[in-house]
Amino acid sequence: WVVDSFTQEGEVSVDILFVIDNSGSMYSNQLNLVNNFDSFINAFGSAGVDYHIALITTDNASFVGDIITASTTDPVTEFNDQVDAIGTTGSAYERGLLYAYNATSSGGDASSTSSIGFLRESARLVVVYVSDEPDGGGSSMTPSDHSAHLLSLKSSSDLVVAHAVAGDYPSGCSTNGGAQFGDGYYDVVSDLGGTFMSICAADWSATMDTLARDS
Repeated sequence: WVVDSFTQEGEVSVDILFVIDNSGSMYSNQLNLVNNFDSFINAFGSAGVDYHIALITTDNASFVGDIITASTTDPVTEFNDQVDAIGTTGSAYERGLLYAYNATSSGGDASSTSSIGFLRESARLVVVYVSDEPDGGGSSMTPSDHSAHLLSLKSSSDLVVAHAVAGDYPSGCSTNGGAQFGDGYYDVVSDLGGTFMSICAADWSATMDTLARDS
């Protein structure tokens, strides 16, 4: 008897939507995001992941810039430039859940200048909320409704996950600038089995590396 064994390596595809709070209190948090994004993207690069990354804000569903892909010449610089463009002059009424819903309800092309589609049928959808305040609602939808919407976009629950970098459950946090509890985001992350990270953490390189690996 002879047993032949074969290993077929598959390609992992991930579509990642960053929903970034652009209110006035977010400067240091956006800076932490920029300074440590290389920890996030390096994890994908070393694993050979085929990724799409898009950025929106908590007051606008349009993509901030071009979709970042594995073929982007310098994904770290492109991401950082888009975060810089987001700034901190946005609405103080953060509605990250609503605008993530709007962005993913438009067929994945939330920007008229986008040269490629964002959402791919076979790719895993990852939504990352970054905010130092709770979600402000803005519609009749509950967090559970938002979770159900994201799940409806894919054929399997294994292809959808949400993470958040926000204020600690249940009362927020006070170090490194402080933050209110990320209510709303916490619920969606819990519904979809994601990772909820503290926005008050001192080491965002560990935060970003964890988010990448859990995605």
